[in-house]
Amino acid sequence: MLDVGAGSGRDAAWFADQDYEVVAVEPAEALRQRAQEAHPSPRIQWIDDQLPALDSVHDLDYQFDVILLNGVWMHVPPSERKRPFRKLTELLKPGGHLIITLRSEMPGDDRTAYETSKAELRDLSRSFALKFLDDAQSDDRLDRDLRWTSVVFRLPDDGTGALPLIRHILINDDTSATYKPALLRSVLRVADSAKGAVLNETRDHVEIPLGLVALYWLRMYRWLILDRGYHQMPPGNGPPAFDDEHFQFLQRLSASDFRLGRRFTGAEARHLIETFRAIRDTIREGPARFIMYPGTQDQVFEYGSGHIRSSNAITLDLDFLKAVGTLRVPRRVWEALARHASWIEPSILSRWVELLENYDGTAPPGAYRDALSWPNVEHSTREVRTLAAQLQESGGPLYCVWSGKRLNDGYDIDHCFPFKHWPNNHLWNLLPTAPEVNSGKSDSLPSAQQLHKAEDRILRWWNQAYRQTDYESRFYEEAQVALPLPTEQPTSLDGLLTGLRRQRVRLRTDQQIAEWSAQ
Repeated sequence: MLDVGAGSGRDAAWFADQDYEVVAVEPAEALRQRAQEAHPSPRIQWIDDQLPALDSVHDLDYQFDVILLNGVWMHVPPSERKRPFRKLTELLKPGGHLIITLRSEMPGDDRTAYETSKAELRDLSRSFALKFLDDAQSDDRLDRDLRWTSVVFRLPDDGTGALPLIRHILINDDTSATYKPALLRSVLRVADSAKGAVLNETRDHVEIPLGLVALYWLRMYRWLILDRGYHQMPPGNGPPAFDDEHFQFLQRLSASDFRLGRRFTGAEARHLIETFRAIRDTIREGPARFIMYPGTQDQVFEYGSGHIRSSNAITLDLDFLKAVGTLRVPRRVWEALARHASWIEPSILSRWVELLENYDGTAPPGAYRDALSWPNVEHSTREVRTLAAQLQESGGPLYCVWSGKRLNDGYDIDHCFPFKHWPNNHLWNLLPTAPEVNSGKSDSLPSAQQLHKAEDRILRWWNQAYRQTDYESRFYEEAQVALPLPTEQPTSLDGLLTGLRRQRVRLRTDQQIAEWSAQ
């Protein structure tokens, strides 16, 4: 246990009484000597050190289960807080807790103090991949007229070593471009929302299309570079390796054009093929090559070669994405990215923003994070609403998939799996519903029983809306990538329904989303 700013030694002594081995840090010599005399426990090791450096503590080469800062954080200037917070996280064991106690009032003595807040601490925690657990208020133990707020964080550990490895790649690994966070985010997006794209699984690895990783890479960098012009490398290093005339040509296309099932012809197809080749080579020679296990020369991500044929026409389908190549991801890393995407991704974004501030530094506050918003994931049902209206106008009956009620005038288009928890705007996920039913369902997940009761109506809607239409190819492509489809029925509506059931279970178990059933 590490007590930073141990003062009188009261907290250090309490932890020692609980059988912790305690390192108590106190820079004031007189106070430290009095504390040692008052608490002569052999379990307490007293150190002359202080924030922000903590050099003597780092020299011990310890990792701690608990780190406590009780009434200390307010003495660190706000402009200097990022560095000591990072150092504190580096001292934690996987699964360890960081506890920072904030004082409600500034001290009335001559010590320099600054404002603190829970919001600031939570922002810092996201930057360094700590998970916020709780905050609690308490009265002052010396009966002074003030209150204390203890904010608790944990360095996650899933028992496999994957989370510390991801954190090492993100925070501690050297980087000379934004490529590493880009690769991590792209793989995370595949793990979180495109499990159906997995090509092969073993006990130790998951193999995915490198083309899908490259597609997500293209979506992100197209906006950052072509629309915003933000530098992705240190000053003087030139543009990224894939930023050539082919990539620049794609500025005339919007982010929504780079979706599964989209067909390109002529110059667009030729430039897109060359861009995929350049991104593939950048990933292979950059982050996939240099992301290694700590202390070794062993690569975390393994690249498998592919062959993209030159052509005047391509479709962004799984066949094309597989032709780009493959990427083998350690299974424990894959599962950690899938299960903990909701807090790992903000940490990736914080690291990317930090790099952009160093490499570019031209944007106003908040602009970099805004530019990193996931492209083409708008909460829009306009396209499917128009399709439903056309079906009604042609005389086709429209039913609420959840209640079975016939929809005449007003209706909503509902995300079967709530967009708030799983941002997916694919055709198969958008279903016609009665407004009052959609309002009741809100951001909940349909229960197993509710989904079972709705299956025939969902199949009817899919048949009505997409079979033998211009949407059919895109409908299946999106479902094949996003849903865990059965291998024996990958392109049948019954197979899609099986994938829907499986994905519901995954979202329920991984994210603990509240369930809903119609009354």
